[in-house]
Amino acid sequence: MYKFIFGLCAALPLMLWGQRDTSMVIELGEASVEVQRDNPAALSTQVWAIPVRTLADQGPSAMLQLSRQAPALQLASVGGHTVKPILRGLGGYRVVTAYQGWRYDNMQGGAEHGLDFPLLGVDHVEVMLGPNSLSLGTDAMAGVLYFSDVRPRTSGREQALVLSGGTNGMPLSGQYSLHRSGPGLYYVGAYGGFNPEYRDGNGDTVHGTYSQTLAIRALGAWKLGQTQHRIKLTGVQRRFGLPEREPLPGEEPEEHGDQLVQAGHFAWEAERSLGPWKVRAVTGLQSSLRAEYDKALDGEEREPHIAFNLHTASQTTTLDRLFGAGHLTFGAHQQLRALRNDDHAEEEIYPNAEQFQSALFAHYSYEKGRHTRSAGVRAEVGAFAGYAALLRYAYAWSKNVSAQARISRGTRGPQLEERFAFGTHIGAGRFEVGDPNLRTEQLWNADLGINFEAERFDAQLTAFYQAYQDFIYLTPNDSSGSWRFYHVQGDARVYGAEARAHWHPSERFHVHAQAASSIGEDAMGNALPFMAPGRWGAHFAYELLPKQRLHAEIHYDRYLAKNRLSPTELLFLDGATPAYGLWSASLTGRIREGASWNVEVLNATNTAFAHHLSLARAYGLLEAGRQLRVSLRFAW
Repeated sequence: MYKFIFGLCAALPLMLWGQRDTSMVIELGEASVEVQRDNPAALSTQVWAIPVRTLADQGPSAMLQLSRQAPALQLASVGGHTVKPILRGLGGYRVVTAYQGWRYDNMQGGAEHGLDFPLLGVDHVEVMLGPNSLSLGTDAMAGVLYFSDVRPRTSGREQALVLSGGTNGMPLSGQYSLHRSGPGLYYVGAYGGFNPEYRDGNGDTVHGTYSQTLAIRALGAWKLGQTQHRIKLTGVQRRFGLPEREPLPGEEPEEHGDQLVQAGHFAWEAERSLGPWKVRAVTGLQSSLRAEYDKALDGEEREPHIAFNLHTASQTTTLDRLFGAGHLTFGAHQQLRALRNDDHAEEEIYPNAEQFQSALFAHYSYEKGRHTRSAGVRAEVGAFAGYAALLRYAYAWSKNVSAQARISRGTRGPQLEERFAFGTHIGAGRFEVGDPNLRTEQLWNADLGINFEAERFDAQLTAFYQAYQDFIYLTPNDSSGSWRFYHVQGDARVYGAEARAHWHPSERFHVHAQAASSIGEDAMGNALPFMAPGRWGAHFAYELLPKQRLHAEIHYDRYLAKNRLSPTELLFLDGATPAYGLWSASLTGRIREGASWNVEVLNATNTAFAHHLSLARAYGLLEAGRQLRVSLRFAW
């Protein structure tokens, strides 16, 4: 208890660099994205904005540090080199990730299928909780993670080089970026990084936890006639190992497997005014190859265990205008997913298949005096039909206190992987069986939030309840003679709360505290499988020498024990996950104008731990012990 009280009273910032820079431009809304609102107030939009520019190394695993700042966001890690977003306790297909302005597609169901892109050219990450995004789809039952790109500089140009290195699995990386003002190509970035294998808190090496990432990114903007255009291009190649499972007594040790990911992302946006209407169109294309090898590559030519290409095309068009005293939006959204197996693969656990969805949506928001109201509806047809709706009401009791109530409905059609999987997925560590007869998952969501904001203190508290019909989950069965995990359906509920507080008695000192917990149960009261544990954290930052930009941060995050387990977890995880706490710290300073340094220590107390949802935990392994990283940044 004393640690909890200390945490609530003593600590976290939005990181001082982020607070000193210009305020966030919130771009994610209920009916649109990229509609700029220079208003970081969490309650008015129910969006958290997490700055990325504070991070030294911006590789794919950098998201782990960002999760400290949003209480409902957790990230399941696979060997520390790829991360999978979890919102309100749920992950997989119930979290929609938006990258380059449209839905990022990476087969989110797989245990190791995470966010395989670095944070090049990303300004901040926005988090919207619950099925409350009409434009991106309310199949985001748990919420939306939206990566907001940097905009052209207001003037001049800047080139930057960041070099990072560390111990115990921390990345050895180099990152270059060019960011300038004016029309045309305004951002170019390149990233190369290598993570060696790490040692856990007991000093044991966890084999197969290395990774290698190469990426380039380019952003451009220009105006042609009355139309504003933006284009975004990203290319990524990753190779990473899978943690090597400890052999059971009497078993021969097995070599770990490898993963190879090659992906290209393209987005084109066009926006113009037509009379009172503003028209915006976003077209996105993504093509990715994922290959899974049952042995490490080590420069050898091997046939993959499974290999497939995933092609995704998406198009969203919105029309919005002022209407009466409010704002009216109409939109259309289409998405096609196509999976094609590689002929060289030894096994196919998914068939060649396509899935198409098309939707229309409408939204109206109205604000007058102390009252704010919004409502919207979305209808969807294609492989699965469904509808979604939301209704929100907010009221400001005073200058400092406001409240918000929201009711929303979401529907989610089962994905290709849930319908057709049949085979051993090395990356997931289990034999999965899909069901082509799965029905559309349906959800009613309600949440209530209270916000207090004063000059040097602000706090938010939100409680939510979700009632699911035909919730899709995995359950084990050994009727085939060996354990297999089947995709099945049933009614369920998920409920919980999130709290967040920030106190800054002076501009040099910032204190934050946060907590979040989600509980999932089926109709019989049994625990739902693979729910993230409850978490609370406390952090502080102090600017030691303002003129030299020397500041220090200390972080503490506490993850609660997971003792209530589903039948799948009882078999797959072999026991409960104990509670654990992690201490981290960082120190940043300036060498001279345009040059700075950063030193970080993660898991400072060398705690032996594993996140409940990590692949390392499923393999009976622990995650990284104490890690040290040093970074140098040069800008000119």
